[in-house]
Amino acid sequence: MLVLDGHVHCGRTLPLEEILPLWKDGYIDGGVLFSPVEEIYDRYDPLFTDDTFYRHSREQVHAYLESLCREWIFAYWFVWNDFLFPPAGFSGIKWHRHAHEPRYNFHAAECFAFIEHICEHRYPVIIEDEFANTLELVRRINGRTVAIIPHFGFLNGGYRQLKKADLFENPNVYVDTALASPREIEDFAADYGTDRIIFGSDYPFGMPPSERSKIDRLFSGAAREKVFSQNLLSLLQPRGSRA
Repeated sequence: MLVLDGHVHCGRTLPLEEILPLWKDGYIDGGVLFSPVEEIYDRYDPLFTDDTFYRHSREQVHAYLESLCREWIFAYWFVWNDFLFPPAGFSGIKWHRHAHEPRYNFHAAECFAFIEHICEHRYPVIIEDEFANTLELVRRINGRTVAIIPHFGFLNGGYRQLKKADLFENPNVYVDTALASPREIEDFAADYGTDRIIFGSDYPFGMPPSERSKIDRLFSGAAREKVFSQNLLSLLQPRGSRA
């Protein structure tokens, strides 16, 4: 059975060499890599906009991630307020901020252009932002590509709040299991099925072997295969197919 980890931080400060042994221990064949936050922007300065150091850092980490792509290893482009378009080697988008961190400029023309680009090319988008921003971004995407809510929404306002807002009724909204509670995973599966659940570990905050074991305990048969790889693969076009 193919197992892919759909949520892994990897970069110059967290090289792939540290991740491969953990994947091996968890019988995990590959997965999705995106940069650690610290290589994209200064998360500890809420007024941060940009500077030469971080522009160079983003360039370096994205080049590193693109160099790692091969069979069963995919890279997601970590968007920041420059809203540069991802090169063809990337398979998805990471959109990330927490409360008290620098904000995305939702009102910039470049932001609108970026969203149109990723929708046109059907990049799946992992959205980790505050509750209102999450709903706003999903609204802007408007079913034109898939949004993935990590941790079952723990850092997007909470699973229950997102469910109450009917976010998960949207067939283009997926979830990943990284550090999510078994109770919430079971609740989602009972109400919405398993076609939109993606396995993830959130390394280095979660350990791939233990996160895999959680899914092994929750699912079996066809449902487990969907969660471990089929759902993710259904979203990823072959590298190089996006012009």
